[in-house]
Amino acid sequence: MRMSLLILVVSAALAWHGYRQANGVAWAQDAGFFRTTIGSLPVVALSDAQGTMSAELLLGASPEDLKAALARGNLPPNAKGFPSWVNAFVVELEGGPVLVDTGNGPGARLPQSLSEAGINPDDIVAVLLTHFHGDHIGGLIDAEGKAFFKKAVVYADEAEDRYWLVTNPSERAEKALAPYKAEGRYKTFQPGGEILPGVKTGALRGHTPGHVGFLFDGGQTSLLAWGDIVHVRLVQFDKPNISLTFDTDPAAAAVTRGMIFGDAATNGWVVAGAHLPFPGLATLAKGEGGAYDYLPVESK
Repeated sequence: MRMSLLILVVSAALAWHGYRQANGVAWAQDAGFFRTTIGSLPVVALSDAQGTMSAELLLGASPEDLKAALARGNLPPNAKGFPSWVNAFVVELEGGPVLVDTGNGPGARLPQSLSEAGINPDDIVAVLLTHFHGDHIGGLIDAEGKAFFKKAVVYADEAEDRYWLVTNPSERAEKALAPYKAEGRYKTFQPGGEILPGVKTGALRGHTPGHVGFLFDGGQTSLLAWGDIVHVRLVQFDKPNISLTFDTDPAAAAVTRGMIFGDAATNGWVVAGAHLPFPGLATLAKGEGGAYDYLPVESK
């Protein structure tokens, strides 16, 4: 897998229900989960939150870029932001269900979405973290600060661990990881190898110093959980060079985005994005002028 390369800022009140993409418009659905199969892999997308991403957070987006993006989404031309989502994903492996990222934590929708999908948090055998922003690690603990996943081993990139716990200490990250460390259920890794049978890791640097992706081998079709490669679907697939103000290294994030878009399109991977329109699953096709077409996955 060739991969080199936020706390999600939500400006509107969060709506605790799932969304589905159709004709550029997000349509609400009753349940907060979406079940499908990617190659040989049973996959469940889980809704944690939905809100609006301010256009002011986009770096290098011209007025013309924003106008075109709003038109693509059938949004009012005077809109100040774009729809954005927080998703997590469960992939069923031979050893048990694995969760990628955990959402915002207490008060958000992930626990309800798990329940609606019939998934017991105690059955999760591993939690794979793409990075340590709050909307990805918050759900590791409950309102009392106890481990929400009673049996899961938590896996994180070494560089991400070092940045948020040593170089630039984050109290939220420390609290979220503490119960797992205390119980010996926390492991770090260097990207580039196989973390679990059939699951490879790859560095996707730029958004954070240790941002990573997880490539699940589904046989004929594989699944790439890419974390925060994209935050604003209507903008960044058309203009991969546009990053956001809370990317640690916006230039590196843009380079990584363009590269992984090409890899996903070439290899026919299904991508799982934390901030793509719910259910956050899609394939990509090369468009014109460096743009990419976004093709949502339907349920099976």
